[in-house]
Amino acid sequence: MVLVHIICNSSEQATRIVDFLIEERLMLNALVSDKLLYKQRRNDEKESFEQTLIMGTTKALLFTKINERIQRKFIKNPPLIYAMPIIYMDEKQSKNLRKKTEKA
Repeated sequence: MVLVHIICNSSEQATRIVDFLIEERLMLNALVSDKLLYKQRRNDEKESFEQTLIMGTTKALLFTKINERIQRKFIKNPPLIYAMPIIYMDEKQSKNLRKKTEKA
């Protein structure tokens, strides 16, 4: 099990991503948080801008498929995607996630 983080360029992009991931059973659930301040260093200058973060649980084996589908669907301004392993999870929640997401 992993917790996928998808950093989107807009709340509209985040909504579209969440909708298709859940509809296609690639993610069990998602939390969307708007107005995050994203900072980075570019050419010795700091820049910052607002981003929208999606966090959702899924099977680790589905990560590659999720990443490929998002990269194909959002060619212009693709979001940043990464996953972190879930070390501990309630057994009932874990069974529910395995049951309700696509077979990997």
